[in-house]
Amino acid sequence: MKVVALVSGGKDSVYSLLKCVEHGHEIVCLATLTPPADNAEVDSFMFQSIGTHVVASIAECMELPLVRRTLAGQSLATDMGYAPTEGDEVEDLYQLLVAVRAQFPEVTGVNTGAIFSNYQRTRVENVCARLGLTSIAYLWRKDQDELMQEMIDADMHCILVKVASMGLNPRKHLGRSIADLYPTFLDLHAKYQFHICGEGGEYETLTLDCPLFRKRIVVDAARIELHADDMFAPVGLYCIDALHLEAKEESPTAPPLPPAQTAATPPRLDFSPRRPALPFGGPRATCFRNQIALSGVACEDPSLPLGDQVHAIFATLQELLARFDAGLSNVVVMHVYVQDMAAFAALNAVYGTYFPGLHPPSRSCVQLDMAAAVQIDCLALRGAGLNPRVPTPVQRSVLHVQSLSEWAPMCIGPYSQASTVAQSVVLCAGQIPLEPATMALLPAPTLAANLALSFRNAGRVLEALDSNLRHVATTLVYHTLESTAAADVSVLGREILEANGHAADAFEHELDSDESDDEHDKAAARVALATRSPLAVVAVPQLPKDAPVEVEVVALTHKALRAFPPTTAVVGTYLCGGNRWLRAFVDHGHGLRSTTTIVERKLASGFLFLAPGATGNVEDALRQILVRARLVWAQLLHLRVHFVGDVPAELEKLDVAKTFVCVEHIGGDAAAVVQLLAMDSDLFETDLWLGRHI
Repeated sequence: MKVVALVSGGKDSVYSLLKCVEHGHEIVCLATLTPPADNAEVDSFMFQSIGTHVVASIAECMELPLVRRTLAGQSLATDMGYAPTEGDEVEDLYQLLVAVRAQFPEVTGVNTGAIFSNYQRTRVENVCARLGLTSIAYLWRKDQDELMQEMIDADMHCILVKVASMGLNPRKHLGRSIADLYPTFLDLHAKYQFHICGEGGEYETLTLDCPLFRKRIVVDAARIELHADDMFAPVGLYCIDALHLEAKEESPTAPPLPPAQTAATPPRLDFSPRRPALPFGGPRATCFRNQIALSGVACEDPSLPLGDQVHAIFATLQELLARFDAGLSNVVVMHVYVQDMAAFAALNAVYGTYFPGLHPPSRSCVQLDMAAAVQIDCLALRGAGLNPRVPTPVQRSVLHVQSLSEWAPMCIGPYSQASTVAQSVVLCAGQIPLEPATMALLPAPTLAANLALSFRNAGRVLEALDSNLRHVATTLVYHTLESTAAADVSVLGREILEANGHAADAFEHELDSDESDDEHDKAAARVALATRSPLAVVAVPQLPKDAPVEVEVVALTHKALRAFPPTTAVVGTYLCGGNRWLRAFVDHGHGLRSTTTIVERKLASGFLFLAPGATGNVEDALRQILVRARLVWAQLLHLRVHFVGDVPAELEKLDVAKTFVCVEHIGGDAAAVVQLLAMDSDLFETDLWLGRHI
């Protein structure tokens, strides 16, 4: 990709260029917004101003053209979401990139050094979307300690040009390098939760040298200007008045990419189309309080062009939601089923027109053997799409990252990575084994590697939402491999959940049981949830990008675990006060068994498995689960019935929103597996509030 780099002169924007080149992109030019006067400090929520007059020297060091624009706007629209606002500083960025496109029409990507600021990221993504450009942020959500060490190891020579934090003294620390001050940063982090990379505004930097520079910057004259003589956190600027460039002996070379690994591709499913008639009997809707579930929504006229069918489906969705005083802005998560994955791009084009804003629902998409070209089901939360300034509580938040990064895959369609309901339940989009930095499938397509990467992507999304893989309540794994792979998928998936994807568990010490000093007991308690979390594996004909696996998880936030912690273990049951968590198989007899995560009075999420020839009463089994959860039938929002062969007749008669999903194989050789979700989001949020957790 040909890229313009937004450069402030600081360490993050320059180091991100190194990562950009490492991943094979070509930097065509640099661009910057400068204050009206050199060495001026502008009050901006978005842009660094001190030291930006040196960016021209950085461009010369890199032998690249520079496009500049004077910063004229102010921080006017300061909500987390952004819509174009006249006079806002973000519109200066828009005009800057318009100028870049005019001079360099080949540019298709915009590189930034964003690390943790959602405020900055969403605004860059907004501008990029308006101009048809791809946002690139390879430093996004990287561990700050590791990132700082990476920069130092990469021979980045960056000095502090602004300090504004307890523990930093303008006269002592300005002008010194990050390598020199790294131990100080670690000490301040331990004492005051200081952000090691300055993400809290503790300091700003200027880059004097990096491996991409053909020359280095040498400061000839500088002065310290005290901006605010605060007793505890003085603010000072390092104003550079004179500098020169010094030639370097060696030309820069991009760090080599790691060699591609090779491995045998797992055998794919031998798919023979059956096109069974869908037994859903038309669209269905279930509503409990503000929770709305829609199912079985398809176009009644399959002869229409695909785009018209999708429009017809959304017209039905809007009509059904309107019956409950809701709309598409209230939708939390969508499941999209297609007859042919080749239509995915055309579907996305129409789908995206219905979610033009910043907060689309999370989504999973798979190909099924079905009569309809497209079928959709969704979960909505009435009031969740309202403006946060209105009195009605907003119970939904989304994670919608559209930037290319090393963190997790960017959204490849008009959907969010995850939606969080009532600050308690995280509903994730399906994750396939995409390398985030390239958005390509793994070059080493072993089952273990593909599954590990899919779970890692899901885990990183959860981590950004105060959760992780050990907090997962339900896991559904789609795959396109032979039926013999199902057992391996189940075993590997369980191991990954228990190990938190081999990532650090930020919450492990908080979940230690106080009832025992035995380290073995504490270790067991930390993985107890993941050990029994409901997990189902189903085979489908095709997945997006022809991926071999897709992982879809429902998880609980750490806030919910703190409020309702599982502390005392008995067989299959975790008790704490009035709350109970159940995560073990229950044999209902006559070929029926279930595995469900239960938070009493609040949640039941899991699977009911039907063996071939099962004669048990499915409705009775579901009611047993609800009784255990102390929930009622009206709170059973949705059933997703994955089946092989014929659908049990009694499932068609159940009075609840349900989606019938014809699959090729179900792990454990079940004839059907019913995914169930019963929830009381109001009670989740109420109990969090009563417990002073929110």
